[in-house]
Amino acid sequence: MITGLAGTGVGSRIGGHARRGGKKLRHEHQQHCVVALTDEYRTSKVCVYCFHQVQQARSRRLINGEIKTVRVHGALECTNPACPSFQEGYTIKPRDPHAAVAIALAGISALSNPQRQPIAPFSRNFVRAEGHGSLVV
Repeated sequence: MITGLAGTGVGSRIGGHARRGGKKLRHEHQQHCVVALTDEYRTSKVCVYCFHQVQQARSRRLINGEIKTVRVHGALECTNPACPSFQEGYTIKPRDPHAAVAIALAGISALSNPQRQPIAPFSRNFVRAEGHGSLVV
């Protein structure tokens, strides 16, 4: 199991209930499987199919008799025309499952790399080119 380092929820409460996170939950999982921690850097901002930047999805809605463009919370959209998911018509993806796949990619790539660095889109050592989804080494 690969989990992100951020947001372990130590000491916080949600809706009056204690949040289960941090070491306690990790130790419970370690009784059944191997648990690895990975950096979540850019995992919610990068498309897992083409590694270009994603944006919050937008939708047109009829509000007070006018058609307005509104942001769809919980959904991401890849606008790269060369993206395999874009070419198949799968441009809008749910945010949380998409980030979970990205965390898994970052974690597996870091574990398989001798320097323990994730692949370029998720590494803090690489810089994005300004205004583009491509990476500069």
